[in-house]
This record gives sequence, C-alpha cells and structure tokens, in this order.
Amino acid sequence: ATPTPIFRDILQKSKQMVSAWNGKMYLVYLPAYERYSSGNEHKNRDFVMQTATELNIPIIDIHSKVFDPHPDPLSLFSSSFGGHYKAEGYRLLAEAIEKRLEKDGLLH
Repeated sequence: ATPTPIFRDILQKSKQMVSAWNGKMYLVYLPAYERYSSGNEHKNRDFVMQTATELNIPIIDIHSKVFDPHPDPLSLFSSSFGGHYKAEGYRLLAEAIEKRLEKDGLLH
C-alpha cells in the first residue's frame, strides 16, 4: 500500500502538540533488517523522509549515522528477536541520538 496524507497529518499534528509545550520533535529513522539482508531500502523511506523535511521536522537517520558506516551492519541485529537490534546496535543508536541532541544544544 502506498502512503496516504494521513501520515503527513499525524506528523504535522504531533509537531504542533510538541511545540505547544516548547518541545522539539525529531523523526528517528530506524532501518529494518531487510535493508541489509536484501539490499532493498524500505519502499516508503523516501516518502517518510521527504514528508518530515517538508514539515521542518529534524531527522536522525540511523541508517546513515550507524548502520551504513558499520563494517557489518547485520551483526547489529538479533537473530532471535525478529529483526530487533542487539545491545550493541541499540548502544550505537542511542549514541547517535545523543550526539545530535548535543549538537543542537538540547543536552548539557
């Protein structure tokens, strides 16, 4: 199924809600196991990224920050938990988010 305008509406309303309490919303893109096992990007990735960009929602792309530069991205996935990350994958993901929030001056 192709993405619908509902996704855009949800993102826009979420951003407005977070802004109402002076928060800052980020979209954190988490790549799936299939991205590295098959080499095929998720069919809706471009739509999701473009929509967030159009709504001026900052993106933390875990693919480009963690998995793409890693020598063995599949090693960051658990084989027994249906595509979830291993502890090392989650650690690297958390560090990437922390670095971005520090860069944006949101962590002291």
